[in-house]
Amino acid sequence: MNNAFLYKHLLIVLAAGTILGSCSKSFVTKTPSNNLPTPDALNSASALQSDLNGTYAEIRNVDQFGRDFLVIGDLMADNTFVEARNSGRYLYQYADAIPVTDQVTRDMWGESYTGILRCNNIIDANVSGTDAIKAQAYAIRALLYFKLVNIWATPYTSDSSAMGVPLVLHYNVTATPARSSVGAVYRQIVSDLTKAFATAPAYVNSVTLSKYAIEGLLARVYMYMGDYTDALTAAKDVINNGPFTLVSANSFLSFWANPGVHTDAVEVMFEIDCDPVNNNAFDDLGAIYINGYQDIYCSSQLAGLFDSTDVRLFLLIQGTTKSGALAYLVNKFPNAQNNDRDNLKVIRLAEVYLIAAESAARLGQTTAAQGYVNSVAQTRDGAFGGYTDSGPALIADIVQERRKELAFEGDRLFDMNRLGLPINRATNNGSVAQGNGLSIAYPNDYRISPLPQQELLANPNIAKQQNPGY
Repeated sequence: MNNAFLYKHLLIVLAAGTILGSCSKSFVTKTPSNNLPTPDALNSASALQSDLNGTYAEIRNVDQFGRDFLVIGDLMADNTFVEARNSGRYLYQYADAIPVTDQVTRDMWGESYTGILRCNNIIDANVSGTDAIKAQAYAIRALLYFKLVNIWATPYTSDSSAMGVPLVLHYNVTATPARSSVGAVYRQIVSDLTKAFATAPAYVNSVTLSKYAIEGLLARVYMYMGDYTDALTAAKDVINNGPFTLVSANSFLSFWANPGVHTDAVEVMFEIDCDPVNNNAFDDLGAIYINGYQDIYCSSQLAGLFDSTDVRLFLLIQGTTKSGALAYLVNKFPNAQNNDRDNLKVIRLAEVYLIAAESAARLGQTTAAQGYVNSVAQTRDGAFGGYTDSGPALIADIVQERRKELAFEGDRLFDMNRLGLPINRATNNGSVAQGNGLSIAYPNDYRISPLPQQELLANPNIAKQQNPGY
């Protein structure tokens, strides 16, 4: 069954569970079979583990955490730009003019629901003694729904009753679900992560979803819901009781240069493995920035936020675009041309500190908030004296620190959407004209992506549920 059929008839086929796992672009799975078995076929712990391996491989896909999720979160905001001499990728996203037929949007949607189907089949399989495996499936399903609802729906903090995305939670050959509300999708995400946390495995390595990595994701979700009390509680538990430590300034650059799996619990809580066999080849995330297509560059506005003593500045290389304009190249993912490519960070301890900081600040716990944000800021820049603001100014400091720390990891657009912030891009030399220097107010219909046209044609229950403006 080919990919055109998959995308044209996605939800119908997802429910049927008869599709082949996509091998989009150069994606290679870790499992010997591309078939997506029904829950009844998953009748042993070894079968569930094999399918879980395939599910981890699925979310490495270029159309998910392998590249698109991470790229659009920065490019559709104000952190990056596409240069004039480009390979034709992400031009609609940068121009803030995505058509309903856009391939990037279509493939992100389609591959995400393929991953959700894999999770559903593991969760519904009747096999005893597999709680840890199912916990990871719950967590991956939550991760995918969190991305879906942020890309295709109004932020929870703006209107939780708005249309979210279809919830597909079980194998059903006749399902053509309508869009659930944003609130319903978030409740499902919280439920999945709570269940996952209860039976998740202890930390073994950075490419397995473990107990405190899952709680870190839960803290993120609570913050996006504006539930700062629960976000702070979860974040503090991770910081105080989890095994993780922040990477030091002296080790920061080598941390990002290292493509290997971590077993030391330093900084990275969960990342997606791209090893010498299983990777996205020339479609690797890093290649869109450097050592490959090299289409996307750091905005001058973002580069200007880093002091000369901030170690994060050294993840940028002063150089030129391919057409010769002065620009900052992104070297956060430097292994695009190496045999072992960069693993793809999903959540790091620094983010959890910043979740704790923002949540504490919004709850009026100024001293605690300063402590959390300065734990990150002063670790990255030993010459920085620390943030001393309070109230709204401290919250603005924390949001800016999130921008600096999480740059190129796909969070910026969704931070700006949940906070209702306008997007005011710098005018970057060498950028394509469409999107360069663009200002996008909040709210704006085009900060939310359109549902793919193929999906509207295939599913009558969402045919009239397209997002406004499309």
